[in-house]
Amino acid sequence: MSNIENTSDFEMVLEIYNAGDRVFLRSILDAEGIDYYIQGETVAPYIFNSVPMRLMVKKDQVVQVEALLGNFIQSSAYGGLKRMIDI
Repeated sequence: MSNIENTSDFEMVLEIYNAGDRVFLRSILDAEGIDYYIQGETVAPYIFNSVPMRLMVKKDQVVQVEALLGNFIQSSAYGGLKRMIDI
């Protein structure tokens, strides 16, 4: 991930609720050289992951990320439910 100069250049692609999904996504996005950040990743663990971590991707790379992730379904920390964000 490169330095973030202007957060308005980024768009939310999906929300995640656990560290496993975060690490998985980071490995894929880093390998592809995608400019992104995960909003809330430093706070969520301290409040028992009760708030989502949002994958924010540079607007000009959103289509690439959507194709890369496909219909990524991440597990929720609550009762094993599955959440799917429209991609």
